[in-house]
Amino acid sequence: MEVLEQKKEIVDWILTLENKDILDDIYKFKRQNTSFNFDEEFAKGLTVEEFRAEMKRRIRNYPLRK
Repeated sequence: MEVLEQKKEIVDWILTLENKDILDDIYKFKRQNTSFNFDEEFAKGLTVEEFRAEMKRRIRNYPLRK
């Protein structure tokens, strides 16, 4: 199913909803997913050294056949 079809299906479904609790849950979900602060998320990221160490650890732990 393509994205536009999915969106249309969801919109049609929401338009038929009459249960306030479900609508409130959808609204809360929308609000929590639209507030993205790039600077805060970037600050939580790994340093270059941490990233390299993590990648080395993952590569060493690959189950390679020899």
